[in-house]
Amino acid sequence: MRLTFKIQKAKEHGSPASTRGGSPTRGRSAIEIIIKDGKKTFKATTENTDLLLPSLDRLLKKNKIDIESLKDINVEIANGAGLTSTRIVLSISKALRFDLS
Repeated sequence: MRLTFKIQKAKEHGSPASTRGGSPTRGRSAIEIIIKDGKKTFKATTENTDLLLPSLDRLLKKNKIDIESLKDINVEIANGAGLTSTRIVLSISKALRFDLS
């Protein structure tokens, strides 16, 4: 099975008049969790990196997937994805790869 974390572009929020420096600030990047098993695809999305592992755990349990069956772990990063979200997702994917190898 293939696990992919897809980090979306961070959404901008705030108006130029209300933010420091006159430009909007970046918000959080949505993270899509995708598990592919042949023709079957299972998905979950979170915008909070604190909920990334619980979301993955719920997705696995809901679809009765054993974490040891995940053999291919990938990260897709969109242009403009938040730096912190990217670093957290890369760290989690690296830890999963290490644990499952």
